[in-house]
Amino acid sequence: RLRGEDVKRGTTVAEAGEILTVGKISLLAATGVAGAHVGRQPVVGVLATGSELREPGQPLAPGQIHESNRIALAALLRGAGAVPRIFPLVPDTLAATQSALERALGECDAVVTSGGVSVGEMDFVKAAFERLGGELQFWKVAVKPGKPFVFGRRAGKFLFGLPGNPVSALVTFLLLVRPALLRWQGAREVGLPAYPGVLAEPLSNPGERRHFMRVRMNEAGEVSSAGTQASHVLSSVAKANGLVDVSPRTTLGVGATVPVLRWE
Repeated sequence: RLRGEDVKRGTTVAEAGEILTVGKISLLAATGVAGAHVGRQPVVGVLATGSELREPGQPLAPGQIHESNRIALAALLRGAGAVPRIFPLVPDTLAATQSALERALGECDAVVTSGGVSVGEMDFVKAAFERLGGELQFWKVAVKPGKPFVFGRRAGKFLFGLPGNPVSALVTFLLLVRPALLRWQGAREVGLPAYPGVLAEPLSNPGERRHFMRVRMNEAGEVSSAGTQASHVLSSVAKANGLVDVSPRTTLGVGATVPVLRWE
């Protein structure tokens, strides 16, 4: 091998704000670097609220459902460089919600909740957080799915309150929580990677909010809807490998080139 053939003297091997990929780590080691300063991984508590929720594997009574958001959010958190800590299910009472939030905020750098952030009588997350001295920064975002998203701060720690519907929780995490956690760790590029695709069928958004639609892009770059776009339908999430941002009152026709946001 020739001297300097791989990396020449004076070359910057890694810069602040870059994610240390396998290739970067290997190159640092090959150039004699024994260690690097990195952002600390945030510990993030994961809570799910709802008296109707039961753990997977438990029998269901009428009106009950198996809880699925925490395991999905934990996987997404790991992908964002965080360390997830899953807490027990929280029933729909103000006292239980306040107690669960207090414990999670005491043990973690941030807390991600699902459910309890809308306008129903059993939605207690915002009130419980304020009772603990938290300050709500904003509530509701003009996207679909995921309108009733809430963000707050308390003593240098963050609350990300996601809707309970599983697709809404997924989309708001990808758009709002993931970038915040990456920035917290020092990353410069925090958006989802976007790949160009060509629509094989039209995508229509007649509503007033941006709609992040679940799609499937094949190896040829052809993009199709992954199925029913309702916020409670997980089967289309299982089939999807990306999202397409469709503006309000817009139809994207067959053959249109669209950026596909990928999370895996």
